[in-house]
Amino acid sequence: MERLADQYANRAVRSVFIYTREAHPGENYRHHRSMEEKRRNARAFLEHSKVRRQILLDDLEGAAHRSYGLLPNMTWIIGRGGLIHYKSAWTSAADVADALEGVLDFQANRAKNQWALFYSERTAWSTRDQARFHEGLVRAGPQAVADYERMLKGSGTSRNAPSPDIGPRVPGNFYRTEEESGER
Repeated sequence: MERLADQYANRAVRSVFIYTREAHPGENYRHHRSMEEKRRNARAFLEHSKVRRQILLDDLEGAAHRSYGLLPNMTWIIGRGGLIHYKSAWTSAADVADALEGVLDFQANRAKNQWALFYSERTAWSTRDQARFHEGLVRAGPQAVADYERMLKGSGTSRNAPSPDIGPRVPGNFYRTEEESGER
């Protein structure tokens, strides 16, 4: 996302990172009890992750996080007039770049008045560097590692690739596997 922010900075695109809460709290990075603690954790995240974008801190109650959907890794593209051009339940730089190109193409060509606004939803896939993700859990502490392993076990998925028969668990997605729907 840092490369993407740099790539589009000269095209009137401002990218910010909203630091909401610890996604995987552990002994080293616990749930925030004060704004000072949250600032400390955000600084540690900034230094470790080499984030160059502006980081905004949500309040302790998570007002911004609640307003934008409570998921841990969301991306939104909002136009100057407030129109939501894009929102995603998980950040994929390639998907965000595709959406940004569409928004910028619209902006460049809207004077021709040949556009018809429509709404669209789709499922997209993003790769994850499992070693780097696990490194983040370890950095947070043994509790974060154990909580994540417990979540995987409870969800019936594996740390590696999910079964091709298991559909994504996305808010608003009503897809059901044959097993879930009782069909065989």
